[in-house]
Amino acid sequence: MGPVMTAITVKRKIVRRTRAQTSATRQSLRELSRSYLAGESILEFTVEALLFAIIVAISAWPVLAAANALSEFLPQV
Repeated sequence: MGPVMTAITVKRKIVRRTRAQTSATRQSLRELSRSYLAGESILEFTVEALLFAIIVAISAWPVLAAANALSEFLPQV
């Protein structure tokens, strides 16, 4: 007698939302983001965005330097 195979069945519950329920969910997320950003001043946001851009530039610099080094090394090979 050969090996016996068994099947695994997975039962999922599919939640179907009406258009009004989906709209209410999106509306609440929109309201949440608006209330969060309303408490933050423009100056604070600008400073944080500038610091983020500096961090991204510093992080990208070694990657670009490595790509440049590879481009100089590969034509010599």
